[in-house]
Amino acid sequence: MGWFLLAGALAIACAVAARRVRSTSTRQRELLRFCHDAGLGCSVLDPFTDTTLLPFRVFGSASGRGAENVVWDRNDDRGIRVFDLWVQPSPDTSRRTMTCGVVPLPFATPPMAIVPRSERDAFGEPVVGDVIHLELDAFEQRFEVRAVDPRAAVALLDQRMMAALLRLPLRVAIHVHEDRMLLLAPLLEPGEMLVLLACATELADRVPSVVASLYPPRPTTGPFERRWLQGTWSPDPTSAEASEPG
Repeated sequence: MGWFLLAGALAIACAVAARRVRSTSTRQRELLRFCHDAGLGCSVLDPFTDTTLLPFRVFGSASGRGAENVVWDRNDDRGIRVFDLWVQPSPDTSRRTMTCGVVPLPFATPPMAIVPRSERDAFGEPVVGDVIHLELDAFEQRFEVRAVDPRAAVALLDQRMMAALLRLPLRVAIHVHEDRMLLLAPLLEPGEMLVLLACATELADRVPSVVASLYPPRPTTGPFERRWLQGTWSPDPTSAEASEPG
């Protein structure tokens, strides 16, 4: 009797796995078709080399993770893209899947989160800092804003940016850290992924120029680069620079 029960359980598990594979393949084919019709780039494998280096916990804390089904605009070289992300917190836990959007920013700010009030943030990305209140009532009703530095939130979230964020699909959480904006949502349908890409592009176009004057871009070379290794940018010299003569 025990062998029959074991065989039945294995059969059910195989059927569920086969159904999941078929569902994934159907979703990928539909996404590829939508992107072809829209003239967008689409790849089952992630062609971007910096995805695993993004400054967010969801890309670094899990024992296993992977980006797939990546969508981007071939005519836009800013690195804006949308993709599916699977995360396995530990080897003995199941995978969690979500859809992400990445928007490169021309500055680098302390952590900030813009989270829907009606949804619990189940993505594992930390929300830190004080609650920031803004003047647009519709935005206040939909989102809670938290920021380590209130000046960063006030500078970034001007009227045009808040209007663009209100056009995001529901259930999307936004996290900003250093020079990247991350959009997090439950696993979206293929058509919704294209909508998220359009919204991400609009967000990039709506970034206020004043933010870069308050928070300079992260240096990639030269003596200022060492300042970022201290954890945050500061106009003060590093200890090595302070000790250098002249």
